[in-house]
Amino acid sequence: MTCVIVDDASCLIDLKKGQLLHVLLRLPYRFIVPLPVRKEELLDFTAQEWRMREDSGLVTYDLPGEEVTQVVALRQAYRGLSANDCFALVTAKCHQSGILLTGDGLLRKVAAANAVRVHGVLWIIDELHASGACEVDLLITALEIWRTDNAVFLPMTEIDKRLRRLREIQEFRR
Repeated sequence: MTCVIVDDASCLIDLKKGQLLHVLLRLPYRFIVPLPVRKEELLDFTAQEWRMREDSGLVTYDLPGEEVTQVVALRQAYRGLSANDCFALVTAKCHQSGILLTGDGLLRKVAAANAVRVHGVLWIIDELHASGACEVDLLITALEIWRTDNAVFLPMTEIDKRLRRLREIQEFRR
C-alpha cells in the first residue's frame, strides 16, 4: 500500500518557493490536497500548475459529509486551528497510514495528539535526497531560498545542518 501524504497550504507554498514542486511527485507516495485548501488558500497557483501536478499524480480530495462533521468537531475543540487546517488533519486521519505535511506548530501538536504522523518540508528535502529524486544542487537551492525568505518559518539550525551535509556531498562529487 502506498503511503498517503496530505499537503497543507503552507508546505505547498514553501515547496513552490523552493522550486521543488516539479520533483515532489517523484517520491513513492500518494499526494493529496483537500479541496477546501486548494480552492481557498492556494490562489496563486495557476490552472496550468494544478493541471501539471494532477497529471503527475497529485489528487484533490473532496471530503464526504461524515468527514466534514469531524472537521467541524475538531474546529470546535481546537479554536486556534483554521478550518483548512482541520480539513487537512481529518484528511490525513481518514487515510490509512496518512502523513500530514505541515509547518504549522499547533497543527503539528494536534495531529500528534490524534495519532497522525506529521512531517514538514525539511523531511521532504531528506526524502528527495534519500530517494535520489533530484539533484543535490536543487535541494541546496531550495534550502538557500527558504533561509532568506522572511515568510518561510523553518528552523535555521535544521536548514543549516542540511546545507552543510548537502554541500559536502556536492563537493565530494566534484
